[in-house]
Amino acid sequence: MIGNRNIMSMRLANSKVLAILFILTFAALEGRAGEGNRDLAPPVSLRIVPEEAILWGAHASQHFIVLGKYTNGLEREVTSTAHLSLSNTKMGEVDPSGKFVVRSSGEVILTAEVGGRSAKTTIRIEEADKPRPFTFARDIEGILTRQGCNDSTCHGGVKGRGGFRLSIYGIFPREDYKWIVEGGTFRVLVTDENPKYSRIDLKQPEKSLLLLKPTFSVPHGGGLRLQVGSADYETILNWVRSGAPYGDEAEKQGVTVERAEVSPREVVLQGGGQQQLVVTAYLSNGRREDITEQVRYITNDPAVADVSQTGVVQAKKRGETNILIRAAGHTLSADVGVIEKPMAKYPKIEARNYIDQDVFAKLRRFQVLPSERSSDQEFLRRVCLDLTGTLPPPQRVREFVANPDPNKRDRLIEILLNSPEYVDYWSFRFSDLLRVTFVTSNSIKGAKAYQDWITNSIAANKPYDQMARERIAAQGYSAPARNFYYVEELTTPDVIMPELIRLYMGRRIECAQCHSHPFEAWSQNQYWGLAAFFAGYSELRESALIIDVLGGGHVDQPKDMRVSHPRTKEKVVPAFLDGTRLPQSQWMDPRKALAKDFKDHGYDLKHLMRTIVQSRTYQLSATPNESNKEDKIGYSHALSRPLEAAVLLDAITSVAGVPEKFEF
Repeated sequence: MIGNRNIMSMRLANSKVLAILFILTFAALEGRAGEGNRDLAPPVSLRIVPEEAILWGAHASQHFIVLGKYTNGLEREVTSTAHLSLSNTKMGEVDPSGKFVVRSSGEVILTAEVGGRSAKTTIRIEEADKPRPFTFARDIEGILTRQGCNDSTCHGGVKGRGGFRLSIYGIFPREDYKWIVEGGTFRVLVTDENPKYSRIDLKQPEKSLLLLKPTFSVPHGGGLRLQVGSADYETILNWVRSGAPYGDEAEKQGVTVERAEVSPREVVLQGGGQQQLVVTAYLSNGRREDITEQVRYITNDPAVADVSQTGVVQAKKRGETNILIRAAGHTLSADVGVIEKPMAKYPKIEARNYIDQDVFAKLRRFQVLPSERSSDQEFLRRVCLDLTGTLPPPQRVREFVANPDPNKRDRLIEILLNSPEYVDYWSFRFSDLLRVTFVTSNSIKGAKAYQDWITNSIAANKPYDQMARERIAAQGYSAPARNFYYVEELTTPDVIMPELIRLYMGRRIECAQCHSHPFEAWSQNQYWGLAAFFAGYSELRESALIIDVLGGGHVDQPKDMRVSHPRTKEKVVPAFLDGTRLPQSQWMDPRKALAKDFKDHGYDLKHLMRTIVQSRTYQLSATPNESNKEDKIGYSHALSRPLEAAVLLDAITSVAGVPEKFEF
């Protein structure tokens, strides 16, 4: 084993912390009985989604899907085979696809019948005689998002396109409105001094560039996006004709979209099956609105599942993929799994802890069987490498395999967690994670103190939250963790903050430094608000000596060291990320169960590792079976992982019996 001092002094640039947080699963609604599912037997139960709906405004509509549950425990959409009826047809009408359109105010019951089963849902209709309030942020931005105009590869890119720039996916509607109505030519970090040309023509609305370009009436690099006379074309045309208002009065009525959700969140289909997705917008006035037909759908893997622009998912071949859904100012997704023919009887799989319960529940939904339990030899090698970074000695292997004790694996785990090798290995891992570095001779003393603080913390099993507080809030020059800030790259608040977020939240939000993150809930304002916490200050002592180096090219130190927003140029008030973060969906993310257990046990790192390595999921064999041989992300069997450079060197010297010599 490489000595503690030596191994931690080796700077492995590509080393990462062991990926031990399992990507678990979600409570799900599954499948759609389109043409590919008509041969299914009658369901044992039936339900309608959404379970209730409150519609408002003239011509309001709502998509409903009918889900049937079957004897194998799987759920499929059966809307296309259901008989749909309304208790009062004067209130509205429903078509065979499940789309309900309002006629008048009141309350009506929608009933679905399939194979002798039935389900009901209540629809309440309000203000059916009033037109829906118009807002630029929802109506015009919705069209630009759905047509891909504000995509990162088009006008939503950092530099825009063709001199015309939009905020990515409509996250800054006020600025987009200004660009469209007032005009301008975008140039990076340069003040626009050229004449501004509006993209609309109030005198001749049909001649507006906002209509001529996407209809390809004039040359357009993005090609044909709108058909003349289409619903989107008419919406933009009527908006210009009405004077191109922003819709401030409508926003005062609370019709701003605060968040959006998709249902079902997770879909499981057989090849050829279909599933209609329903997207709901939650408005600031507390109401909801069906925007299923006002969003853009993109599949990450069309070979596994495709999706239409009306939100119908079509299963292709076995596998897993993701459907990305973009609404104006909001991005969400639905997970899709395609399976082969369901098993006649899925066996019961015993779970050791909550990790297994969630993993095995997902495997059941995807009709995938986990591999058998690993052999003693396989488990011993795996757990020794993961907990101590060492190979088990030959004698330990023989003793462990011959030991008949049924609890020998748990006993081994405790021995490893309390071994000096555990402290040595995880001190090395955390030293790399927390960026212990020996840059110059001047920093060696501080780096050594920082490294010793990590080693002592691991040896004492210091709670992880305490380690985080000591490191983030370190003050002065005597605190060992303060030496983190000696790293040359970490010099300004906007660089220090994302490094800490990456470490303690497991997220990379650097993209939000320049623009709001398109795939996360963090905005550019939140990025700089959090960075403002790390703005430094200094105090000039009376005895301080200032040396002016002639020709040094330095600039005067600014008196105001507060953080400035790069876009608005205003001083930023420190603010936590939870200020305007979008609410999480209501479906359960079982990774929170792992986090909650970690917190409930006092952020005990040994408890976290013990929970993971004791799970049956961790202890599954690497040998796949027929159902899971193609699985790479479901944890149905162990996957081979390359050894880190330092661990591999240890393994070679251990097997060869020739210790490595290091010179410093």
